[in-house]
Amino acid sequence: MTPNHTNYKTNLPHMIKRKKAMILGITLLGLSSTALILQNTKPTYSATTQLIFSGKDAAFIKTQTAFIGSNNIAKYVIKKLNLVDDPYFNINAKQQNPHKFKTINTYETKLDEFSNPLISKELEPVITHFLNGFSATIEPNSYILNLEYKSDNPHKSAHILNNITANYIDSLNDDPQKHLGTKERKLFTSLKANLVAAESKLAQFKQDLSSQKPATNSNKALKEIKQAKIEYKAAKANLEPFINKKGKISLNPKAAAIQNSNAIQKLKLRLAQLNSELETISPTHKNSHKDITEIKSQIDIANEQIKDKAILIIARIKSKHDKALSRLESLQKPDNTATNGHNKITHEKLSGLQAQIKEASDIFEEYEQARRNLTTPENQAKSPAIQLSGATASPKPISPNKPLILGLGTSLSFILAILLAIFIEKNRNTFLSGRQLEESLDLPCQALIPRIKPEKGKSIASYVVNNPTSPLSEAVRSLRLILKLRAEASEHQSKVITFTSSFQNEGKTTLSSWMASLAAKSGERVILVDCDLRRPSIHKSFGHKNTLSLVEYLGGKSKLEEVIDTNDPSGLHIIYGRSAPGSALDLISSEKMENLIRSLRKSYDLVILDTPACMAASDARALEKLSDQLVYIVAWNKTSHEIVHNGISQFTQFGKAQISTVLTNIDPKKHVQFGYGEAINYYGHYK
Repeated sequence: MTPNHTNYKTNLPHMIKRKKAMILGITLLGLSSTALILQNTKPTYSATTQLIFSGKDAAFIKTQTAFIGSNNIAKYVIKKLNLVDDPYFNINAKQQNPHKFKTINTYETKLDEFSNPLISKELEPVITHFLNGFSATIEPNSYILNLEYKSDNPHKSAHILNNITANYIDSLNDDPQKHLGTKERKLFTSLKANLVAAESKLAQFKQDLSSQKPATNSNKALKEIKQAKIEYKAAKANLEPFINKKGKISLNPKAAAIQNSNAIQKLKLRLAQLNSELETISPTHKNSHKDITEIKSQIDIANEQIKDKAILIIARIKSKHDKALSRLESLQKPDNTATNGHNKITHEKLSGLQAQIKEASDIFEEYEQARRNLTTPENQAKSPAIQLSGATASPKPISPNKPLILGLGTSLSFILAILLAIFIEKNRNTFLSGRQLEESLDLPCQALIPRIKPEKGKSIASYVVNNPTSPLSEAVRSLRLILKLRAEASEHQSKVITFTSSFQNEGKTTLSSWMASLAAKSGERVILVDCDLRRPSIHKSFGHKNTLSLVEYLGGKSKLEEVIDTNDPSGLHIIYGRSAPGSALDLISSEKMENLIRSLRKSYDLVILDTPACMAASDARALEKLSDQLVYIVAWNKTSHEIVHNGISQFTQFGKAQISTVLTNIDPKKHVQFGYGEAINYYGHYK
């Protein structure tokens, strides 16, 4: 009778098996929901291409990632491809007025007109969406720029990316200055600014000259001549290392001015590192190898940069020399009259300003010449950036990854279903086995009664008589035997047995009818009394009328032999009940009821009392005092622990009858899932 020891709350396989229908349903729901979302998600396709730069340093290439993704190039491509009318870039393209973007869609305006505030405001979201699909990244340790564009169509992605690349390369070739790095462009701007500033000073001096009065200061002139000689001597010493035997200026890499230049020292250090890398790679690779080619290209660039820096240094030294010589000559011109002192000073200042202009002009021209050498027709024919191949688009979308997302959606749904099943099972508060009843109540569970389907056209009470070898009949017989043996072991009588439960519809009346029928069928003198005078139902179970009932006998309207029904085929005697809710407790607890039980105890071998639910009325407590044993019925997987404890406590505190429990209405299939199925199956092994 005792079920196995499996703990239904901690046995995970049993939990999953019990809730497999719910788990399967939630998993299928998650799968279908994910599939529906994917069905309504637009795919994204990607196109890629590469640009390779020649003769450029890493700093320059890094700046180009921002330039190629600038608004100017975006505006140009949007205009050229008429992307404002594409719903992918402009969500209002289908609904908008066809003339709303007339100034843009006709594209008869110049790109400069895109800066118009009204047009820019309308175009801004299109540009933002356009640039969101573009990305540019530098290939590590190389001069390659990886470009990618994403959109809703593979051909559109490739077409847009090719236009971006072409426009970028064209913009580089249009202006040679763009070939220069960031530092070179800053130097170019600074030299030009110096020239403009010197010319401005000369113009301002000439303007102020007319307002100045002549003055003499011969002592000051002598000091200036002396200072001019010192400056000239120093300038001449700096220039001498660069004058060859023919008296012409030439490049001398060993000159101190060049050797001590911080910029040239850094470039030489970089050159030494590159040569070291080349020596390391050369023994293991051919000269045509990509790494060797790149290092040699960087070495050539470094050599050119050293040469350019040296030319600039020589230009500055030559300019300072010429300036010092010119100033000295102008100060040494004869001046016989003191009154001409003011004119001498004026002349000196004028000469100084002119010398500054000449110096700035010479340096600027030297740099311009060096820049022109980089942009000769031969070099201009070569673009600084070359597209390795046309943009290619993958026919398969890069997103969404349908197999991955479907798998994740299904897995997450399954995990959620498992967690939900565990939560439900862990928080279950009902009884699933006799062992649970015994451990929870500290009372014996004497039987497990399986659920059955009523036979059509036959009373439910006659089932055990019609199916004497069924598991249900064996369970009821076993209950009768255990109650009898238990009473004998404890030297108690087992004649009067009261059946009760916490609530209605827990199987109390049906089980009392089955036990009474089987006991009578076995030869015992048995009487079944329906003591539920609130909702009587025994007469319904047997298919009889309750015209004469316990109420009539206790009320003195009928004799005992008149209210006892002796017509059951099993030989069972029955006293039916009738509804009398207003006086039910008074009748049950009356002295006449006590006398009736005493009389029946003498006349019958077994008296079974079917009482109302103890949580709804106190009738069962009154009858328990007249009984030898109390059978407390608990519905399987229905009645909560708290309710059963409260019901049982009504009898354990003041009652005297032996209390047993029975688990009823057990679903055999689900009982197996909880790990207790064999306990019921044993009843049917001996048909």
